[in-house]
Amino acid sequence: MRHGIAHDKLCTIEDTRTISSLSANATVSCSKCGVKAHDPADVCDPVQLPEAHTFGD
Repeated sequence: MRHGIAHDKLCTIEDTRTISSLSANATVSCSKCGVKAHDPADVCDPVQLPEAHTFGD
């Protein structure tokens, strides 16, 4: 249980508020379904997202 919420991976959650909370300030995406999350533990197969500053202006 993290942040006081017991849950499975983001791809199994249906509540949009919970999804929004867990995906705010995303740092990873799931290579299987593409969902984005802040915590790599919230997705099945995390892939690090590029830092925003690497995109330039």
